[in-house]
Amino acid sequence: MTRSPALRVAVAALVALLGQAPVRAQEPGPLLTLDAALTLAQQQNRVLKAERLDADKADQQLAAFRTQKRPLFDVRVTSGSLLAPLDFRFPAGAFGVFPTTGPIPPTQTTITTNPALTAVVFANVTQPLTQLPRLGRGERAVALGRDVATEQARARELEVIANVRSLYYGIVQAEAARRARAESVRLFQELQRLTDRYVAEQVVLPDEALTVRAGLLQQEHEILVLRHAATDAREKLNALLARTLDEPFQVEPLRPAALDDTSLRAAEDRASEARPEVRIRRLQAEQAGFDLRATATPGMPDVSASFSYAGFWGFQVLPRHGAMLGVLAAWEPWDWGRRKAEREGKRVTLAQAELAVTEAAALVRVDVRSRFRAVQEAFARLPVCEAGREAARERLRVATARVSQEASLERAVLEAQTRVAQADFDCQKSLADYWTAQAELERARADQ
Repeated sequence: MTRSPALRVAVAALVALLGQAPVRAQEPGPLLTLDAALTLAQQQNRVLKAERLDADKADQQLAAFRTQKRPLFDVRVTSGSLLAPLDFRFPAGAFGVFPTTGPIPPTQTTITTNPALTAVVFANVTQPLTQLPRLGRGERAVALGRDVATEQARARELEVIANVRSLYYGIVQAEAARRARAESVRLFQELQRLTDRYVAEQVVLPDEALTVRAGLLQQEHEILVLRHAATDAREKLNALLARTLDEPFQVEPLRPAALDDTSLRAAEDRASEARPEVRIRRLQAEQAGFDLRATATPGMPDVSASFSYAGFWGFQVLPRHGAMLGVLAAWEPWDWGRRKAEREGKRVTLAQAELAVTEAAALVRVDVRSRFRAVQEAFARLPVCEAGREAARERLRVATARVSQEASLERAVLEAQTRVAQADFDCQKSLADYWTAQAELERARADQ
């Protein structure tokens, strides 16, 4: 059956239009650059704020521990009324027997304190002495715990940064693919209109119309999938930035790929020093060492300078005030091996922490090597995609020329157009994959 020249010309014109670079659709909302998104995430991300609060909490714990090195004040006051009279009995001569007066008191004497308002006060001020070196080592262990909390917050920050980059690149990729598919939909809609017309005129067979309709539905479905993917990524990015999920914004195009010139060895060395996982393990090992040295030595007493005061109000006979300045010693000569067992347990903890440092360093090197190879593979994929795109465009040009010369069918043009669209999508995806791999490498190296 003879093909309509009008249909061939229309197809050629539409395909030529499609072969041009698509015009970027204007998205609602202000432009959000990647750098601005990273800054917002570092400032506003709720998970990061919670991690930083943990570091602040560790600061308060350290401040509380330091108070143990200062004098301890303990004041206790009991006030009330006796439930029954309080009798103090003194036998004859309790205070001595004198030649001139005889025994004092001469007979047994009872002094009674009747129920009334009374008060008893005990106050102690204790300054640790021999405990100070041990407390100093314990203070260092607590300070290392604060440093661990800081590194944990830094690890979460690196994770958030990597997630922001990945989501941002995903949005760019999905929107670029959606724009390419939108061009395809416009072409298929025009082809469907022309094909339906020529089917009615019995110029083409009905299978041509079915083929065009199937292609149109496929493109519309892919647009729906890409729109949902972009929406999901936008909502997740807004959540990471602590903004409302529906806040609109535009994204900037991906930059051209530029391979990082950092060597694998340099990346490994940097990661071994800067990765929070390794730093945390080292801090924990150091903390375990100080904790071991801060354990009380078995058989050694704790000696403190002490000032004690006692006061009694409302009592007969008892002195009103009493105070003593001296030394307070607390000693547990026999503990059935408890403190020795505690020290051995902490020594085992130290050995475990040292092993964890070695393991963490090895895992970090494995991660860096894997990310480094992934970046190289993604970069090497880019010229392959570009070559495929150039080949697809050349096939489209040849197919278009043949349509104009009545040397080919419109279906061949559609297939060539589809390959061009797919090649454009593949190149955009490869570029996004490269930058995603680069972001993972930067996370692995602990780059900010």
